[in-house]
Amino acid sequence: MTKRVFSCFNFRKDEGNNTAEIDIYGDIVADGYDWFDSDVTSFNFKKDLDALGDVDKIYVNINSNGGFVYEGQAIYNQLKRHSAQIHVRIDGMAASIASVIAMAGDVIEMPANAQMMIHDPAGGAFGNKADLESAIRALDASKQSIIAAYKSKSNLDEAEIEAMMGEETWMTGQEAFEKGFATAVINPVQQVAMLKSPITNTFRNVPKQLLEPAAAKHEPKPQVLDIDAIAEAVVAKMQAKSAVDQDETTEPEQQNKQEKGNPLFNVLKALSE
Repeated sequence: MTKRVFSCFNFRKDEGNNTAEIDIYGDIVADGYDWFDSDVTSFNFKKDLDALGDVDKIYVNINSNGGFVYEGQAIYNQLKRHSAQIHVRIDGMAASIASVIAMAGDVIEMPANAQMMIHDPAGGAFGNKADLESAIRALDASKQSIIAAYKSKSNLDEAEIEAMMGEETWMTGQEAFEKGFATAVINPVQQVAMLKSPITNTFRNVPKQLLEPAAAKHEPKPQVLDIDAIAEAVVAKMQAKSAVDQDETTEPEQQNKQEKGNPLFNVLKALSE
């Protein structure tokens, strides 16, 4: 088996400047659920982070729907623990647990038209009353740890953050900056459509622009040719050109017959004369 050095979610090191760059451009999943090249697990993330060695600064580029809560929390803690300065750049979207990972940044940079989404953690459970109550306690504990991550950056109090999570709140770069979830707003970049994943289906308030492919927004509308108008223009031009050659004895009725009727037929007739 080939030894794995760098993951598909992309770690790069700049030896000259002693910096590194990480792309988190997929779903945050548990080990064994990483079905796509872009999927991120905390296990692989840790191996690649350790492989970078001592660096002064790490750029973390995020465009993710989020995913498994505990996996994202582990990645958040790994970055918080690292000695390097963490510079987060939200390239398109940081939703759900991906927004928690973003809170690990000493700098959290968002374009004005990027999106951040925060919501309550969700999960499933099966069993008796005790099993379900245990699942509820686990969700409550997860929510409190998530609130703590947001509160470490945001200028909002715990109750305000909790209310925003309950409503599934989406924020632009400017809105995130105003509420303290981002430390800087930069010029807008072209927004991309939301990644297609099962996680997307759990969101309630997805902004419309994230559901539409960017190409569709800028695709020029097809132009419809008016064949009749073109034909009439051609006939008129050809008639005007040949008017000097027409017999002055041509009866008006014959001229009217040529000018009326299907314009396309008149073009073909004119071309054949």
